[in-house]
Amino acid sequence: MLSSKKTEYYYMWGIKIPVFIIPFLPLYISPSMVFPYVTGKNFAFRVLVELAAVFWIGLITENKKYRSNNSAIVLSILTFTFIAGLADILGVNPYDSFWSNYERMEGYITILHLALYFLIIRSILQTRKEWLLFFNSILAGSFFVCLYSLAAPTATGGSRIWMEYGKRVYGTVGNPPFLAAYLLLTIFVGLIVFLNTQKKYLKVFYIFLILLNAVVIYLTATRGVILSGVVGLIIMSMFYISTRVKTSKWKPIKTAAIMAIIICFIIVAVTMIISDKNYIIEQDITLSRFASMFSDDSVNARLNSWKMAWNGIKERPVLGWGQENFIGIYTVNPIPLKGEQIWTDRAHNIIIEWLINAGILGLLSYMAILGSALYLIRQGYRRKLFSKKESFTITTALFVYFIQNLFTFDTINTYFIFFALMAYIDVIGTTKDKSGSGSEVVVATRIKIKSLSLMLLALIVFSVISYYATYKPMEESRRSLQISRSILDYKSFSTLLSDFKNALAFHTFGDSDVRERMEFLSKRYILFYERFSEEGALKFLEATVIELEKEILKNYYNLEYLTRVIELYNKIAFYEPAFVSKAESLIRGCMSINPRYEWLNYALADIYKLKKEYTKMFEIGENMAALDPNNDQKQLKLALVAISLKKEHIVMLAIEKIRKIREAMYPNIALGKNPVFATNELYFIAEAYLEVKDFQKALDYLRQVVDMNPDIAKYHYDLAYAYLNLGDKTNAIKEAKMAAELSPSLYGEITKKIIASLNK
Repeated sequence: MLSSKKTEYYYMWGIKIPVFIIPFLPLYISPSMVFPYVTGKNFAFRVLVELAAVFWIGLITENKKYRSNNSAIVLSILTFTFIAGLADILGVNPYDSFWSNYERMEGYITILHLALYFLIIRSILQTRKEWLLFFNSILAGSFFVCLYSLAAPTATGGSRIWMEYGKRVYGTVGNPPFLAAYLLLTIFVGLIVFLNTQKKYLKVFYIFLILLNAVVIYLTATRGVILSGVVGLIIMSMFYISTRVKTSKWKPIKTAAIMAIIICFIIVAVTMIISDKNYIIEQDITLSRFASMFSDDSVNARLNSWKMAWNGIKERPVLGWGQENFIGIYTVNPIPLKGEQIWTDRAHNIIIEWLINAGILGLLSYMAILGSALYLIRQGYRRKLFSKKESFTITTALFVYFIQNLFTFDTINTYFIFFALMAYIDVIGTTKDKSGSGSEVVVATRIKIKSLSLMLLALIVFSVISYYATYKPMEESRRSLQISRSILDYKSFSTLLSDFKNALAFHTFGDSDVRERMEFLSKRYILFYERFSEEGALKFLEATVIELEKEILKNYYNLEYLTRVIELYNKIAFYEPAFVSKAESLIRGCMSINPRYEWLNYALADIYKLKKEYTKMFEIGENMAALDPNNDQKQLKLALVAISLKKEHIVMLAIEKIRKIREAMYPNIALGKNPVFATNELYFIAEAYLEVKDFQKALDYLRQVVDMNPDIAKYHYDLAYAYLNLGDKTNAIKEAKMAAELSPSLYGEITKKIIASLNK
């Protein structure tokens, strides 16, 4: 039998290896899975925590000193975990609350792993030396993240993230806000290590790392994080200025602090003074984003979502809606008609986030974690466990972390650092006199057997959990992405459907992602291009509908999901009358959920059109436009309805109103620099004229569509159809050939038949 020291030694290494890998997870990208900057990191974190937990259970069974105490932080984190779980169970969608989705990878399962991670690291890292080693590993990970971030824009310039964020750096963490939030926390980790290091060359190196992180944060142009960082800099500078120490070594620090404050105010003042001089500001992506902050669409959208969230909070104030259910607030808010409805799944504000997720109880339990941390810092300072500088630095870190989360939200990259800081505060702040604790502890044989038995049992349990909670969704993610990447290689929809069914056979939370991809392909590749005659196309449509309907009941409060299903129903109903009643039933169901969702009225108008109840259809269009005559989207809907009824005078009046509204709203349209109508809007008008066989007007709009977007085969094909019906064979053949060139697989054969028939 192994001695107690040896078993403890093996247990420790079994725990520490996965724990010390975690700080390097921000470097991990999983290109074989959907959302490669998110999924791989989270799955890896869960596996590493579970692996560490197996050995930790054996360790705490054998040696009581590694068991958790009842400190304020431990109790607050366990309370928060309990309340979040209760809120999720009683929420509007417990399944999504627990599992989340590939894009976010949060949910209750992540909270459970974070709580377990906290208990483990506070248990095994019991000395300041061990903690400094762990913090150094965090800094090492951030160093390589920074290097990649500086190289990524040129190395991977064609990536989706680069196209979305342009010159803003993003790195292995993902989008710029997530990167900036992660690096800001690592700056404070660097300051903690700096304060606990005596060697000058190491202090210089840590200053270099801190400055490197700061530079990359600036290049992310993330306003919320930069503002919170500046606030933290000013607070710490004021601390060092106000500290009364007679030693001369403090003079350079005070001078640097004063200079830091002066520089901050100069930058703010200069930015405000020259904000109207675009030729200066636009040269710097960060300054330009600050200069346009109050006119930025994303800022306005976020403020609007906060206003909407308030109604959601009033609806379910005590325990909220459950995690991953922010989308539910749309059921208790008016949803005006827009060109494209933007659905928000996050508040980007930690206070609102937890009020929605878990109500007042959830927010209080979350704030209790921060409160208990501040309490232990204060107690630790009084007992001289934390120095004055370290106490103030950690307090500032928590304050800055809270401020930045008023504008963004956590990811696993920030979560693991935050919970590590909580564990560090708990361990150092509750340190007791351990004299005599170094003597060897004699462990009875039966205790050793018990610890090994429990460890093996934990291994079995966590293996089962990992299989269902990690391996299966990972594999489904890989297959889902593989299908999407090779979509053009499929020769029939039957094969495509078979592969999708194989992915769905895993039965995980990833099913939603697979079904969404099926929905997209049904709309984009079958309905849009009318590929009903191709092998397996109708079966694919049928299977898509069946899969989407499986989630309707679960997503009763998710109007974004129900809207997508209605859109699919309406598109299919145009070809299959049996779907008319299904679509109408779902529309009326959504109206009962939120009668102030204006788009539903127009979806119902489309149903009346298919039922040939034209009077009801026109009444909806006319009444909605009359209620809000300055809404350009409602005028467009009125025009489309009027085209169907061949009321050309109403069409012309509506189009003229749209022109006047948009010229007043957008100077570039008034100056003729931008078109009045977007491509898709022109195409909707053209489609409406094609339906009533007014081919000349359809031709006029289709020409504009093709001029604005000449690379879509469908547009050229419809233009050929219009020419053909107007008797212009030359242009019909020309446009048909263009459609075939752009998409041979879709229009190659049909174009040959058209040309052959025209040449007879």
